[in-house]
Amino acid sequence: MMGQSEADAALSEVVTGFGRLVGDDIHSLLVSSPLLRALREAGTSHIYADTADFHELGGLLSAGDGKLLAEIDGNTANQPLVRKVISAYLEEANLKGWATALQRHREELTEAEMLPLIYAIVCGRVGNDFLRVFSSGRLWEVSLQLHMGLCADPDAAKQVGRCLRSMVRSALVKVPFTPHHPHCFLVARDLEREGIPVNFTSTFSARQAVAAALLSNVTTTNIFMGRLNQGLQAELLGEHVNLQAQRAIEELRQQNTAKTLLIVASMRDWQTFIRTAGCDVYTAPVGVIRDFLKQTEIPPEEIHSNLFTSYEDRLGISPIVLGKLSAPAIAKLYEIEPEFIEFLTEYRQTVEYRNLEDGDGLFQRFEEAGFGDLFYFPSGAEWDEIRRDKIPNLDAPITRRLSLDTLYSLLADADFEKHQDDMDGEIKERLEA
Repeated sequence: MMGQSEADAALSEVVTGFGRLVGDDIHSLLVSSPLLRALREAGTSHIYADTADFHELGGLLSAGDGKLLAEIDGNTANQPLVRKVISAYLEEANLKGWATALQRHREELTEAEMLPLIYAIVCGRVGNDFLRVFSSGRLWEVSLQLHMGLCADPDAAKQVGRCLRSMVRSALVKVPFTPHHPHCFLVARDLEREGIPVNFTSTFSARQAVAAALLSNVTTTNIFMGRLNQGLQAELLGEHVNLQAQRAIEELRQQNTAKTLLIVASMRDWQTFIRTAGCDVYTAPVGVIRDFLKQTEIPPEEIHSNLFTSYEDRLGISPIVLGKLSAPAIAKLYEIEPEFIEFLTEYRQTVEYRNLEDGDGLFQRFEEAGFGDLFYFPSGAEWDEIRRDKIPNLDAPITRRLSLDTLYSLLADADFEKHQDDMDGEIKERLEA
């Protein structure tokens, strides 16, 4: 009888095999967009589209006569985006065949264990569709997020992360920051150690981005800036947080203490490209990118780096919000204490951290250093409140009790979980049909 590690390897091979799509790549001539090229020249390394629908992106990238825009070189997919396309993929799939094959390699496989594997197969097929249609000989990067049910199981999360990378040759594995599961940093750290690039997501503050860079040395991390502006009724808060995080991460790279690139994420309008020009990476909805390409207000020659621009004196936060949240609480989204960087830099070099497998132990070290507010473990009643919306309820006690970035991350994870539950429900219905 095979040992557990051999069984896991066999199961992973089955998942990987189903997730790979057989088909020839479509080779297109790549042509440049002056506006997108101007962003690149201002310092941007990558421009991604927020979508899991390759048909949607095809309409944007097509430059006629079989040509594609060159500067968009990847896409990011999370639970809300995969939710839009999963029915089409399940319709074409031999779902019961997948389940039978998985159970053949692990007879005791439970439903809770199977659903993340089937979801990973779908994500692999989504990613490979994008590579087949848009790579055209270049490295098209696809960020694919782990099933939210894996957040509590670091070993299973790493196993599925390996599958995603094996299925899609240029995949970045999206590991969400889960304040209630501190081992998320360790999952990201271990995948990166294995050479699997991680996109650390569900992040909302400069200090969260720095923690991902220093503790896990992830390939990319994010600032969900649109949700910051929406939730705090602000005009430029999200842009300011992004630029502060970008400057901090750039300094770490110059010191050779991190390799991480920062993604400007959750974009709501094309002006964000201009206001934050020079940031490492953008991931924007197709509609936002289309609006940017169509606008004539800002010509390419007027796009310059804004990395040294500060919006602190013009955040545009609503007076209503300022009446309910303190200025220091809001500032914590973009300020990084020197002591925090010192703690992370020293702790990550310790033998304890290099060998650490315990998320509770990580939380304890943060607590002892005075930074335990990065994490939080909601009660059942608090989860009910958190699941009501993806932006903070300014009148809820939990909003005043938690650090804003921690609360925002919990809200994002809860939102992803709701979409995950919907997709799990559809998979189960099809398996039972």
